[in-house]
Amino acid sequence: AALHAPTAAICSPWEYGLALAETAVRNGAELQLETAVTGLTPTEEGWRVETNRGVLEARYVVNAAGLDAQAIHEMAAPPSFAIHPSRGQYFLLDKSEGGRVGRVIFQCPNEKGKGVLVSPTVHGNLIVGPDAEPVEGDDTSTTSAGLAFVRETALRSVPSVDFRTSIRNFAGVRASTGAKDFIIELSAPHFLDLAGICSPGLSAAPAIGEYAVELLGQAGLALERKADFQASRKRIRFREMSPEEKAKLVAEHPAYGRVICRCETVTEGEILDALAGPIPPRSVDGVKRRAGAGLGRCQGGFCGPRVVELLAREQHRSPGDIPQERAGSWLLVRETKGRAC
Repeated sequence: AALHAPTAAICSPWEYGLALAETAVRNGAELQLETAVTGLTPTEEGWRVETNRGVLEARYVVNAAGLDAQAIHEMAAPPSFAIHPSRGQYFLLDKSEGGRVGRVIFQCPNEKGKGVLVSPTVHGNLIVGPDAEPVEGDDTSTTSAGLAFVRETALRSVPSVDFRTSIRNFAGVRASTGAKDFIIELSAPHFLDLAGICSPGLSAAPAIGEYAVELLGQAGLALERKADFQASRKRIRFREMSPEEKAKLVAEHPAYGRVICRCETVTEGEILDALAGPIPPRSVDGVKRRAGAGLGRCQGGFCGPRVVELLAREQHRSPGDIPQERAGSWLLVRETKGRAC
């Protein structure tokens, strides 16, 4: 039987996570990307953290490493849990299907979780999924069998969903542990585990954060409120502005008058704002998550080259060094007839 909540509560996971991360950086946090922890050694004051980019000294370590949480835990404490990666596959449907449902529709939960959902997104699309399949490591590939299962299961809840409007398939991997609850505990002196944070980890994150701070305080960390804490951030969304607001903005900053992503009406000015932000994107998908270019029906088919051009120009990089997502997902691999391809 299909069930639904009495109210709809949806958010953008990427925007939410980026907002928290950027706020942390603006308030003094130091972010080190592409830095893998290779070892932990206890010290008199806390921990010596060995990484692929040198050694860090920490008074406290919070292990929120997702799929790698077990490995990090076992660098500091005896084994006490195991991560069992579970892949979930999705359909993202065009905005023409966005009004198909007005809230999150889900079936009766089972031992694998909440099952296949049918839900509107904050951008006006319809998202359908996920399934739950054990995988090795961070395997985010999609399969015909998995997607067929998602489609057939979703149609039991909402038979009218038109899967011909699918614009993208993707998968995520949950860091499941098999435990009945999240693992939130001090596993060693000055070492806090936040592991196995599966559904509803996103909506629980603020409470988990507060609880983690409370546990760290109990463990001896001196807690003091930051007097000049910056708790807000501003984002310009050109497509959401009134005609008068758009005209005024373009007159002051002409870059907002150059539309880069036609599907989502994302301007050059918005992308430049993202590139000048506290955590600048370094890939095409990084720009997509911050500014929205590439989220629309063509999935970056038209705006992708322009985004590469802006990344290369503003960050003084070669277009051939701009990846789609992670390192190695190159878009341009060689030159033909005198031009990169």
